Amino acid sequence: MHIALLPLDERPVNTRLPRQVAAVARVEVELPPAAMLSRKKQPGDTAALGSWLEATVERSAPADELVASLDTLGYGGLIAARTTTDSVAAVLNRWEALRRVRARAPRTGLHAVSLVTRAPNSNSSDEEPDYWRHIGADLHRYGAALHRRYLGEQAGEREAGELRDRLPRESVADFEARRLRNHTVNLAALGLAADATLQTLLITADDTAERSAGSLEQHWLAHWKRVLGDAVDGVLMHPGADEVGSVLVARAVLGRIRDTPLPVAVECAVPGGLSRVAPYENLPLAQGTQGHLRAVGAAPVPADADAELVVVVHPPDQQGGDWAHGHPRVREQEHSEVRATAERVASLVAAGAAVVVADCAYPNGSDPALLAALQARIDLKSLAAYGGWNTAGNTVGSALAHGVVHATARAAGVLDDAAHHRLLLHRLIEDSAYMTDIRGRALARFTEQDRHDELPADVREPARSWIAAELARSVERFPEFAGWSLPADSVRLPWDRTFEVDFALHQADGPAEAVSEEGLR
Repeated sequence: MHIALLPLDERPVNTRLPRQVAAVARVEVELPPAAMLSRKKQPGDTAALGSWLEATVERSAPADELVASLDTLGYGGLIAARTTTDSVAAVLNRWEALRRVRARAPRTGLHAVSLVTRAPNSNSSDEEPDYWRHIGADLHRYGAALHRRYLGEQAGEREAGELRDRLPRESVADFEARRLRNHTVNLAALGLAADATLQTLLITADDTAERSAGSLEQHWLAHWKRVLGDAVDGVLMHPGADEVGSVLVARAVLGRIRDTPLPVAVECAVPGGLSRVAPYENLPLAQGTQGHLRAVGAAPVPADADAELVVVVHPPDQQGGDWAHGHPRVREQEHSEVRATAERVASLVAAGAAVVVADCAYPNGSDPALLAALQARIDLKSLAAYGGWNTAGNTVGSALAHGVVHATARAAGVLDDAAHHRLLLHRLIEDSAYMTDIRGRALARFTEQDRHDELPADVREPARSWIAAELARSVERFPEFAGWSLPADSVRLPWDRTFEVDFALHQADGPAEAVSEEGLR
């Protein structure tokens, strides 16, 4: 089986992670040449990417399944969708490559994702238009006020007017025009699903809130999904972004090596935990998790049913905290919620269940208390998957993708144990050792920044070298994975910042994991 992936952008979560997920079932994922892809704010070559996508089904050994980011095909990448001035007509013309693919290869699975543009609550232009550094938080509030005004809330009418009058007119006009363009494009994406060009379409949203510009646009999109009915049965909408490549790759794998949907149960040992709304999201965890289940091609079943996979969700800590913006007030191992999650995981593992742990306690990193409690009760290698990074959607979606491929590959007799353990250890090291510990210390040691924006040029290599040494030692935190190592020379900072990291893992007497020259895959 061969999958071609047009990723959301060039970062490891969108390139390396989907490959790691597929490798668990011994499936190959092909990516476009790195030179075609974006480089942060520099858009990718949309013409070349469209031609590459068409070529994947025109050769003698065509791809069996295609997974495509519509933002990359239309704008050149995730950041380009937020910063470029390309017209609706230009974007839709680039999408015609998908219709040509469908005409040329009608039996090839074609799965796509399009994002609702975010409006983050921060004054940082690292991933946004330049004016965001001055008024980004106000534009986030403006979007929320417009949403409240639409709902008939009087406070929204007043606040929207005050912000519009106070903020720079040109910046507000650009914000509004860009959102209108991108929303129009998302409506057109529904058309690609309605005319069966796309087999699956995910319209997801990251870095949002219950009241926000993006949440209002999702409401309008949901209206048209209801209107179109059965014609857009393959369209799903829920919180998420960087996990979607892995989710759709997993969906493609399941569709090829399994005749029926994988039955998956979702549990939370904390009463009411699934009703909580995680930071940066706009739906309760229960709804978001069900969206990821449908997206990955699984069949939700009750907790007491005969599930082949159980996802245990560790819910958001109600005290708050965010690993990217400071050190949360982490609870003790014996905290009732930590203990409840750990004991439920341990009991399921002891009963022989395949278990995924989705650690959603804190954004942008895992819960150290939960990991310690789990290590005291189980062998971490016994898990089907683990996730604890960025948003709850990122965590649930990527962990679920790994878990369903693991369960399906095992049942089909194609499981690659080494690839499974590599991915499991990679997530434990990145989500725990790096995000909750090494990353914050690196930011404080090498900069005076309070955000993980681009590093000053003179500290990039010293910071990378120090991080590499710390990461190489971090494998020792997980003695269950004896025989694995993290070569310091494999460590990269893909966007010259501390927020994300790339590295490879090596198993003694096993094949080395490939790292590209740019360190992006």
